[in-house]
Amino acid sequence: MSLLDRQGVLLPYLHLLGGPFGEMPRYSFEERVAAASHAGVSGIGFDADEFDELLKTRTVGELRGTLDEHGVTIGELQILYAWHFDARFPDYQKLAREREEHMYELAGTFGIGRIKTVIMTPTELPGRDELVERFAAVCDRAAEHGLTVAMEPMSVSPGFDYADTVDLILAADRPNSGFVVDAWHFFRDPDPWTALDRLPASAIVGVELRDGAAEPREDRQEDAIKYNVLPGEGDFDLVRLLRTLDAKGVDTHIAAEVLSAELWPLSAAENVARTVAAVGKVLESARSQ
Repeated sequence: MSLLDRQGVLLPYLHLLGGPFGEMPRYSFEERVAAASHAGVSGIGFDADEFDELLKTRTVGELRGTLDEHGVTIGELQILYAWHFDARFPDYQKLAREREEHMYELAGTFGIGRIKTVIMTPTELPGRDELVERFAAVCDRAAEHGLTVAMEPMSVSPGFDYADTVDLILAADRPNSGFVVDAWHFFRDPDPWTALDRLPASAIVGVELRDGAAEPREDRQEDAIKYNVLPGEGDFDLVRLLRTLDAKGVDTHIAAEVLSAELWPLSAAENVARTVAAVGKVLESARSQ
């Protein structure tokens, strides 16, 4: 199956917040699952911290029952971070490893196959060889649990861009590591097409669509977490991106992660319906060219 033949959309955790980044979701767990089911969404993403909050008042069986009732799966778990801290930061190392093991446990409990990770700078990174070694070690530990480690480069993290992330993925050379192409960060990167050319199709494990203005706002962080628009409603050449990935032989899920203040007031059902419709139009345009 080619990328453009894919049916269904995955909605990552941040898309279904119903409010600002950094806050707990405005939509309830049940609202998100029901909205996804009604719109034919292939799966949703979830966050380890919210799982912990939900499990204070509900059982695993109750949460799984809601998912099963609506025929919705959790496609990815976020977010694994701080694994790159070296021996200069022993406290962070300890916390990162504890979180990592906890995420493996949650993934097993809820049948999740992929864990999303990022590198946030300006945190001082270890040298290249040690960074590769640490990432490879994370992938090896995740492999023991049957998990893919999906790395998403972020345009709001100067000093670790698309080229750096491709270098890391290729150097670590782990079959369960992968690269998430998020359209926002792609089109905000200084040289994304060159970096993309270097990646084999098999290394790309996720494609996330969102749109935006050609020129970013001065506050890049706020731009990324508040001023996205639905796919097809901005200036990004999403059709070119999708056709390039398809021609490359990429075969993975298509997601929509739109962090937009315009979507926050909507109900979960309306948010999901509008998003699925927007993705469908962009895909149709890509297929017809």
